Amino acid sequence: MFRRTCFWSAIAVALIAAPTSIAAQQTGTTGDSDYMAKIMTAAPASIVKGATIVQMQTGGTMRTLQTGTNGFTCMVAGANDAMCADSNAMEWAHAWMTHSAPPDKVGFVYMLAGDNGASNTDPYATAQTADNHWVKTGPHVMIVGPSAKTMGYPMTPDADPTKPYVMWAGTPYAHVMLPVSVQQ
Repeated sequence: MFRRTCFWSAIAVALIAAPTSIAAQQTGTTGDSDYMAKIMTAAPASIVKGATIVQMQTGGTMRTLQTGTNGFTCMVAGANDAMCADSNAMEWAHAWMTHSAPPDKVGFVYMLAGDNGASNTDPYATAQTADNHWVKTGPHVMIVGPSAKTMGYPMTPDADPTKPYVMWAGTPYAHVMLPVSVQQ
């Protein structure tokens, strides 16, 4: 969960920093190519190609590696949590990170490389414990926003990550986790 929390923290920072960091786009380095390779595992190539790609720097600032045109923002947190989120999902993530009301919009997130696990019941859990129903999901997409609560997917604390389920059910940040197969 630490990595997922760091990731969502980075997204929240990206929301705040995007207008200034886009203007300060940097040129590529060898580390950038490794980072970009990881980003390519997050979403279909056509999404990544048109996305804004940001990287968290020491101190929490964001550096823009690519300025996008398709409304998606992609980034990596930790070693394995690569993600691409549309603008509505970015607003949702910002609300989650700031403990504020999420927007009344549907958002979409790609995590085609899977995740490192998180509490299925507590949006703010930072470690796996016996009571927070930790779940690790392989390649998946997420639907965020109010419709996640009414789509009819299981809202059980003990989710089966091989089937669609609602994560953080009963909270304002409930969202659908939809496992997918990734074609190589």
